[in-house]
Amino acid sequence: MNNLTFGPGPSLIWRDFHRADSDAPAARDLATQAMAFLFEPVALHPDLRLDDLFKLLDACPVLKDVFRRSWAAELCDEARKGPLALSLGSDPVETAGVEYLELYWSWKLDTSSNTYQSVNRLDLHGIGPVLAMDAPAHGVKAGDRIKWALSLTPVRELLALPLRLNEEVTLTEDDLDAKGYGDIVATGRCSEILLGQVIQAVLEELSFHGGPQEQAEFAADLKAQVDEIDSGTAELVSGDDLFEELDRPGFDALFETLGGVSPADVRRAMRQIEDEEAAGPFLEREFNGKVVVKKQFRERPGRAFRKAFRAAGR
Repeated sequence: MNNLTFGPGPSLIWRDFHRADSDAPAARDLATQAMAFLFEPVALHPDLRLDDLFKLLDACPVLKDVFRRSWAAELCDEARKGPLALSLGSDPVETAGVEYLELYWSWKLDTSSNTYQSVNRLDLHGIGPVLAMDAPAHGVKAGDRIKWALSLTPVRELLALPLRLNEEVTLTEDDLDAKGYGDIVATGRCSEILLGQVIQAVLEELSFHGGPQEQAEFAADLKAQVDEIDSGTAELVSGDDLFEELDRPGFDALFETLGGVSPADVRRAMRQIEDEEAAGPFLEREFNGKVVVKKQFRERPGRAFRKAFRAAGR
């Protein structure tokens, strides 16, 4: 059971369940002393909203110095102006909006070295309502909830939204050279979060592009780039051409010949080799013998082959 509860108001209620002194107060509001509890496990009150987090920073101003790198003071100044309605576009998925803000875990595990990453940080995104229609362009099926990145959403449009925790944990493959890179390798639950983790996750997501002014400038620049692409005036660089230049040392080091096959096609095929499958025979079968791997690398398993390919370009 958590001694500390972060709730609306803001309130930061401490309950000492182990005190023998019956005259001591059952609960104390320590919002003005929040800095002293950053490393304390905390429960989120069901009625907690984003606005309460900024009010907590105002109630304990030293927190703005602690989280200065995440533009805490600037975001508080903006939040103090009050909430605005969430901007919605004309797209059916966009008009579904955001129902609440969700803190969630996204741990990573490199199964080749059994090394964990990102276990100390929470992430934040917006959660929309259950969709009654398919939206294939967004990868959302009927019955799903769409998950929204928030880094370009003005903070005032989010203030009235509930702030909740998703206790489910997903561990994704963190080895770049594994065939299943990014795939879920395990799941679990973790309900223990620290007050400092909550504040950090919110501020880092909302200040990903800087403070409110910097965010607005970035959004305007991004829109200008999209307009250039839509009008056909933008200079675009082929991703395949870019990767071909970066991958050239790997092709030179590991392959006898590509046999006229495009490097992009070979690179994509390399990602399909099973982690323990010999790379040379796979690629020769895939391209009818045109692609030939050097003898010393022919029997190298897929994951190790990809590691060697990347290492050649360093």
